[in-house]
Amino acid sequence: MSLVIFPFVDEDPDTLVKNMRIAAEHPLVRHVLAIGLHHNSAFVMASSEASKISSDSGTEVTAILQDRLGTRRAGKGDAMNTGLTYFLNRTALDRVHFYDSDITSFSGDWISKAERAADRGCDVVRHYYPRARCDAMITWMITRPGFAMLWPQTYLSQIHQPLGGELLMTRGVASRLLADERVLRQSDWGIDTVYTFAFASSGCYVHEVYMGVGKQHRLYGSLSQLKTMLVECFSTIQALQKEKILQVGSLRADECDSIPDVIRQALGFDVEPTLALLMENWSEEQIDYLTRNFSSIANQMLLNRSRPTFNFMGHEVWAETYRTLLSTFVRDDKDWQELLFKLWLTRVLNYTIKTALRGYEFSQQQLFNELATYRDRRHPC
Repeated sequence: MSLVIFPFVDEDPDTLVKNMRIAAEHPLVRHVLAIGLHHNSAFVMASSEASKISSDSGTEVTAILQDRLGTRRAGKGDAMNTGLTYFLNRTALDRVHFYDSDITSFSGDWISKAERAADRGCDVVRHYYPRARCDAMITWMITRPGFAMLWPQTYLSQIHQPLGGELLMTRGVASRLLADERVLRQSDWGIDTVYTFAFASSGCYVHEVYMGVGKQHRLYGSLSQLKTMLVECFSTIQALQKEKILQVGSLRADECDSIPDVIRQALGFDVEPTLALLMENWSEEQIDYLTRNFSSIANQMLLNRSRPTFNFMGHEVWAETYRTLLSTFVRDDKDWQELLFKLWLTRVLNYTIKTALRGYEFSQQQLFNELATYRDRRHPC
């Protein structure tokens, strides 16, 4: 029997409560836990509805605030680690599921597919689903390239959605995660990267189940909304880069057998306001970092002070830029953060205009081809 956890901040309370009820009504779920960051309207509604859902379903339903456990910014990592602590210390259940609370397409099938895969003996189940062509740009341009360059002999870069918040793990895996100090200190958006890395480094057998309905949730306007996540995910890869993986583990993925038209046709973000971001917030420090560390692209990047310029940032140039960032980026320096953001934007916009606009299948195949080249040209860490 299982515990289902929904970490949340300020997502739509109605969607959160609906998903809590769906989980509580599943026959294999014995406890549902909603974990909030703040005592806000979403938390008040989740708390007030928990007892009613519990009474209706016969499943224990609880809403709590997350503990402050890590050393990074208080965020998703603290919520997930609070959930693991609750699972191990306050239940005797066999498995724990995590689901993002804003999934409007959530159903009991998400739980059932994960449970069936776990019944076949895997340690971790991850859900993957079709994404819009320009959705998941941190996954495609930051996390998977880093995994491919640094640990090409492992399955890390082959995991479809290493930053996905939908997964199941056994009690043994949860115990190992909480014993890993790298996991405990990662209180921010880097938690998904660290969990994924820890699964591989401890030799876990991971099974990816495919959800053809897709994770229907709010897409982005300008990519400015992703700046904090970008910095935290990249700096997590950077901090892990010297780590060795001695137990490779194994990976199995269900076939992608359907893609909804709404996802096939969507782009994923608004291009016009994102273009403007390239021209904003330049500083003398950023110019200095560019000219000293990225001499081959500095002049082209600096054109962005007056007009958006990104045609030069193809995947090979991005690979060299990424390798340089691994050795030079300073996590707590605001100018480095802004420069990382602008460099990433040039890559995303280059991909969007030159590749994504040519169609869904073409763009997806190109992304997979690029990952293969990153694995072949590993980083000399």
